[in-house]
Amino acid sequence: MEIRLLTPADAAAFQALRLQGLAEAPEAFAASLEEEQDRPLEVVAGRLAATEGKAVFGAFVDGTDGSALAGVVGVMREENAKHRHKAFIWGMYVARAGATASSAAR
Repeated sequence: MEIRLLTPADAAAFQALRLQGLAEAPEAFAASLEEEQDRPLEVVAGRLAATEGKAVFGAFVDGTDGSALAGVVGVMREENAKHRHKAFIWGMYVARAGATASSAAR
């Protein structure tokens, strides 16, 4: 398993995994599948561009077709000056196959 910062080049894999999550566990997301499924890939790529205050990480597992994105998590730093030392996670999702693969790797 490899965990790394996602970049705009990962937009297609990120979008596919996000849509899978929205279909499988809609109650876990603020967005809906209907809102996200037609979102242009360029917009998704823009969301993945890391800034000083936010980043999205992905977990990749080896499969029969090479490495596949199996999980994601976003991290965002608080904006208020007195709270900038804190961050929160958002948008965490791990595909069932990814959860199984990571458990088997242990």
